Amino acid sequence: MRAIVLLIPLFLTQCVDQFGNPMSPFGPAMPPPYTDQREQYRQENRDYSQQQNQAAFERGISDARSDSSSGLSKSYTRHFQSYSPTTQPAYRAGYDQGYMPPLAPLPGSQPPSWQNQPTAQPPSYQGGNSYTPPPASDPAYNQGYDIGLRDRVAGRQNDPGAHTGVYDPRFRRSFERGYSDAYNSRR
Repeated sequence: MRAIVLLIPLFLTQCVDQFGNPMSPFGPAMPPPYTDQREQYRQENRDYSQQQNQAAFERGISDARSDSSSGLSKSYTRHFQSYSPTTQPAYRAGYDQGYMPPLAPLPGSQPPSWQNQPTAQPPSYQGGNSYTPPPASDPAYNQGYDIGLRDRVAGRQNDPGAHTGVYDPRFRRSFERGYSDAYNSRR
C-alpha cells in the first residue's frame, strides 16, 4: 500500500498530451497545441506573409502595365528583383492580370509624335574619364530636365519612372539623365 502511495506522484509527472507536452491530469482534456503568445506570433507571421504577397501582387500589376505600355513582351522574369521565391506566385499572378497586349490603332488615328520620328540611336554622354555635357539639341534630355525641375519645385519625389509614357522609351536614359540633373541641381 505504501508503494502505491509513493508511485502516485511519479505517475502524475508522466502525464503528457498528444504532442509530448507535460500536462496536468486534472487539467482540460485537450489543451491547445500552442500557448497564447505562440499563437499570436504565428498569426502575426501569417499576416506579414499575406501583406508581402499582396504587395508583390500589386508590384506585378504595376510592372506589367509598364511593360505593356512600353511595348515590351510579356515576361515577368525580367523583374526578378521585384519578388522573392516565396512571393513569386503572387507576383506572377499580378503580372498576368496587369499585362494588357498593345491594342491596334483605331482607323484614322495618329500615333504619338515620338513614333513618327525616324529610328535613331540615343546620344551617348560617356566620354573617357571626363564629363561631357549633353547637347542642347537632345529633346529627351531637355524634356527630362523640364519635368525634373517642375517636380523639384513642386516638392514631389525624385521619381523619373512616374513619367513613363511621356517620353519616347527609346531615349529613356537620356530623359532620366535630364530629369536627374534638374532635380538634383543646386537650389
